[in-house]
Amino acid sequence: MELYKDTFIPVPPTATDAFFKRLPPFIANEENEGRRRWHWRFDTPEKYQAMMKNYYRLATEVDTTCGRVLAELRRQGALENTLVIFTGDNGYFHAEHGLADKWYPYEESIRTPLIVRDPRLPAARRGRTDDAFTLNVDLAPTFLAAAGVAAPPRMQGRDIAPLYLATQTPAWRTEFFYEHATINNIKFIPSSQALVRKDAKYLFWPDFNFEELFDLKTDPAETNNLATDPAYAATLLDMRQRFAALKTAAR
Repeated sequence: MELYKDTFIPVPPTATDAFFKRLPPFIANEENEGRRRWHWRFDTPEKYQAMMKNYYRLATEVDTTCGRVLAELRRQGALENTLVIFTGDNGYFHAEHGLADKWYPYEESIRTPLIVRDPRLPAARRGRTDDAFTLNVDLAPTFLAAAGVAAPPRMQGRDIAPLYLATQTPAWRTEFFYEHATINNIKFIPSSQALVRKDAKYLFWPDFNFEELFDLKTDPAETNNLATDPAYAATLLDMRQRFAALKTAAR
């Protein structure tokens, strides 16, 4: 508990009532579970600081424990023959958009950590970052490939190792389909679906037949829904059609 005791945790720019009210009305209400948990954790500056410091204390403890695992692999002489992949559940809203927890396809909630330590990678090329789209469905094919086992055809993911091992960057996905089912009822947590690209995102809320479109180049915080903007009609049509195709393929 001494960690970060005297540290001020910055508050996200979108952690305001004004940005909460920009959300679709079926999210921007006090019955939504994301809003209810915001009240539990973040609805005063004091709560925000206390909760976020505890969150980072937990993250630091996880990091320390991972270090102990790596140290033990090194002690056993197994580290340079072990593929280590660190990942986790999807992200949490830390009061962005006036929400807490997860469930929705906005950037704060949809992203997951991925750190790979692969002994096959030359030391000179380690420590890099890569912005390629990797997904949780890629993990099993990656493990199988490292073990020399072919992935079954029914698996939708891909071995990610060529992204960092190949001398030339392989052809890779530039978009993906996302979905999350209703939990309990549509007032509590409604269904959401999306087509995600690096420069744009299309959201569809099937319980309400409601669309959102965001230009991630100019609006990375996803504050301005462009779905009804005539200037983005062609983008909306393109993403709507591609969304339908990927949704059908996923089914």
